[in-house]
Amino acid sequence: MSAPALPATPPEGAVSLEGPSVTRRLYGLLLPYRRAVVWGMTFLTLSVAAELYPPLVWGKIIDHGLTRQGNSFTANWSYIGWQLALLVAVFAIQQVLSAWRGLLLEKAGQQLTLDLRLRLYGKLAGQSASYFESQRTGDLLSRVTADVDGIQDVLLRGTDAVLGNALRLVGVVAIFIALQPLLGVIVTLPMLIVALMLTRYNGSVRPAYRAARNRLGDLSALVTDRIAGIRVVQGFAREDSEAQKVQAIGTQLYDEGVKAVTIRNRTFPLVRFVSNFGNILMLGGGVFLIARGQFTLGGLLAYRGYGRYFYGPIDDLVNINDLLQRAEASGRRIFQVLDAPESIRQAPDAVALPLPVRGEIDFENVTFGYDPAQPILKGLNLHVRAGERVALIGASGAGKSTLIGLLTRTHDPQQGRVSLDGHDVRTLTLPSLRRAAAVMQQDTFLFHDTVLENVRYARPEATAQEVQDALRVASATAFVDELPQGLDTVVGERGVKLSGGQRQRLAIARVLLAQPAVLLLDEPTSAVDAESEGAIVEALERLMHGRTALIVTHRLSLARSADRVVVLEGGVVVEEGRPEVLRRQGGRYAALERAARLGVEA
Repeated sequence: MSAPALPATPPEGAVSLEGPSVTRRLYGLLLPYRRAVVWGMTFLTLSVAAELYPPLVWGKIIDHGLTRQGNSFTANWSYIGWQLALLVAVFAIQQVLSAWRGLLLEKAGQQLTLDLRLRLYGKLAGQSASYFESQRTGDLLSRVTADVDGIQDVLLRGTDAVLGNALRLVGVVAIFIALQPLLGVIVTLPMLIVALMLTRYNGSVRPAYRAARNRLGDLSALVTDRIAGIRVVQGFAREDSEAQKVQAIGTQLYDEGVKAVTIRNRTFPLVRFVSNFGNILMLGGGVFLIARGQFTLGGLLAYRGYGRYFYGPIDDLVNINDLLQRAEASGRRIFQVLDAPESIRQAPDAVALPLPVRGEIDFENVTFGYDPAQPILKGLNLHVRAGERVALIGASGAGKSTLIGLLTRTHDPQQGRVSLDGHDVRTLTLPSLRRAAAVMQQDTFLFHDTVLENVRYARPEATAQEVQDALRVASATAFVDELPQGLDTVVGERGVKLSGGQRQRLAIARVLLAQPAVLLLDEPTSAVDAESEGAIVEALERLMHGRTALIVTHRLSLARSADRVVVLEGGVVVEEGRPEVLRRQGGRYAALERAARLGVEA
């Protein structure tokens, strides 16, 4: 089955969802797979019809295949044989229809799961940095995995079971009334009481399931965060206190689960008792009507045969109704992700950045704050010529790294304009913008993969030789050759098997392979020791040759070789010029130089 497009994402901001709305939207997810679902349900209907035929055969054989003669019975074997042959055929047809139905619905269910996970991932991948700053990775992971699994079971398998059992109920009620109208009405009366009880149950159990799902997300987020920082946990001997936090949230999850189970077990036994009370009415009423000559023994036998189709589905529907309440809680969490507004969007009429990219950058009257009421940048103006190397320095929080984020559109300014080669970055396609301007962070991220694949991540089609050339320019060849499997060595999650300097040199090789026109270096040497810094600076010098570069740094090893130094303070440029000129002027940059010579951190 080809992957159809999922329904369009609902309007932005619609994150406050009530139960019925969530349920309708959950079933709306089935629309792209309606062809498979309709055929599956058609086969289900035919299968249920075949399934309901056998008890009628029992009744017919008793009433028409056997003739009472005194104290014995005479069998009409011709009639009985024909009925038994028809029964065999019905059994065969029912199994074939069930197999076709199961295959269609299972394929649709697997496709739904895949498409929904891809849609969630695509939504998350398109979110801005500010979105992830307010979210927990473990909780998002729980929504993409456990919550999607939870709704898949209900939407297709649960719907199949609900419709199948509903058809059985309707079919059996129709047969009951056709066989004996008065008895049929009497036997179905308890079902009205069951329906009222389930309606009341849904209202009481739904909040408990929502709370349990939220606590599960909290637990997943906490465990993911602490495992990622396990070295810090162990380094400060905090294992016991972190275990207590996990236990506290786990206990809350337990309490919410027990609350839901308590409500369920307080309600379901009564529901089953009321529904099975129909058996009493069936037996007593049937015998009474037979004694009055208004019913037959074969008819009562057929009634009893349909009992399992009547009361069994009711029991199943009660359980499926419980699953639906859990799915509603999962669906609510999924739609919160899908409905979250995207602060950074590619414009519908966005164009690709024209090639070749020169690398001329302009910040024009830019004002920006993560909280708009407290701007970090205040009407900042900065022009960077193509091929120019500019070092950005200033105190923490001055807005240096923010400038890089504005250029690559991880954020957009509240006022002003950021342009590359004269094009407002908001008018450019995001892939073309981010291919042209590559960011190298101070905290180098490496995937749990080989050296080769981590470096080649920037350009997957690159050959092994091109990777080797990039490693050589990045001064990384020597240590890579010493690794156990060389390029094929797995570096561990986040590159844990490598030193900070080694990770940084692999990051340089990765950026080299991307061949960007603009380099954005965010504290590229802050996380390495002095010995590694020299090799990294040398590699960065080769990387920056012939390219526009913005260098955010507290250390002056890269600033001294820049074409221009820009000092930020209070959200504006307070000082700029060539390093040697600023050194002679005795301003902020000169003070940083003096501090560096005295061994004081700037």
